[in-house]
Amino acid sequence: MVPNFTRMPLRIYSTASPITSPRQESSAWALPTLSKSIILCSVLGDGRDGLRYEAQVKVVSDWPNLLCDNRHSGGQLPQPWRAPRRSLWQASVEGSVRSAPILYDGLLYVSSLAGFLNAIDTRTGKVRWRFKTTAPIHSTPSLNSGKVLVTCDGGTLYAINSSSGTKTWDVPTGAEVWTSAIVSEDTIFFGDTSGHMQAVSSANGTLQWKRALGGKIYSTACIAGQRVFVGCSDGRVYSMDAKSGDILWKTLTGDGIDSSPAVAKETLFVGSLDYFFYAIDTVNGAIRWQHEAELGITSSPAISGDLVVFGCKAGVLRALNIQTGKVIWAQRLGQAITAPPVISGSTVWIQSGITYALNLADGNILWRARLGNSLQSAPVVTQAAVYLSSMEGDVYALA
Repeated sequence: MVPNFTRMPLRIYSTASPITSPRQESSAWALPTLSKSIILCSVLGDGRDGLRYEAQVKVVSDWPNLLCDNRHSGGQLPQPWRAPRRSLWQASVEGSVRSAPILYDGLLYVSSLAGFLNAIDTRTGKVRWRFKTTAPIHSTPSLNSGKVLVTCDGGTLYAINSSSGTKTWDVPTGAEVWTSAIVSEDTIFFGDTSGHMQAVSSANGTLQWKRALGGKIYSTACIAGQRVFVGCSDGRVYSMDAKSGDILWKTLTGDGIDSSPAVAKETLFVGSLDYFFYAIDTVNGAIRWQHEAELGITSSPAISGDLVVFGCKAGVLRALNIQTGKVIWAQRLGQAITAPPVISGSTVWIQSGITYALNLADGNILWRARLGNSLQSAPVVTQAAVYLSSMEGDVYALA
């Protein structure tokens, strides 16, 4: 039997002044905890009514993979939009959800640590179908030509029909896979915990190449042109030829890399557990600049225009100029930030126990919501709704 859904009430609270200094230790406000309820607050202009915020949000009908696209940009074209005021539905899936959902043709795909891939109807919140794998799923699914691609800890890559939930094919990977699969030109790329990057055919899973790197891979790769970029637990960032798997360059950081890189303007952006965030030349691997955070960085970055936004384990979200690395703003949110931010026009969305929306220009908190007790994955933001998942196995649609 597939899980049911419930429609949740919405409660709105007034806002308080946010903390703008990343060095400040105490919280400026306390958010009440309500079990299984949603708390929202937002700001309009000078905040006098405390109920509405006019923002610009990306135009999205589908969200096919982690951070929306192969470059992991986390942002698209802006469109006028209002902050959510109500819950459309809440669905429960079996097992905790650590990965971000994806969206395609009216279905939201959510994987869980119970080993299920779930397809949820975005209109009703009902689970349309679910597919059981052999092991927990830590990765975000990906879409390709009517197939949902998902990897699992049992060492298998699955291709599932996106409409029916039936298996098209599966292939053994030889090791646990915690990373998401990405697709370019009919080839699927993913890394595994034995330290191999692999490329297989999207048609049937046939292996095209397999390349040993220097450590375990927990970083989901990104693609720009004919190059695949990925971080590794040996502290290196690798650039590989997408056709052959040949290593074009590798750049050493001071510790392991769990963060998934993003690409913009011939620059690769990635965080390391050594506390530093790096901007690396995609052509030759030279470090263009680096910025030190308070603690290690596992949060993958999102990019909009000349800004790159990322969080760190100290609970600080910051925006840097992509050309110089200069800090534009920094906002302390409290809990460790491990999830990637999502940029929707002029708004940054981030989940760090609480769900936040911040002004992209200055980092001020515009909106916040508590849904359950643990949210550590990236949301999906569209014109119609914001979709979020939690470690408690709950999936939410807000509008």
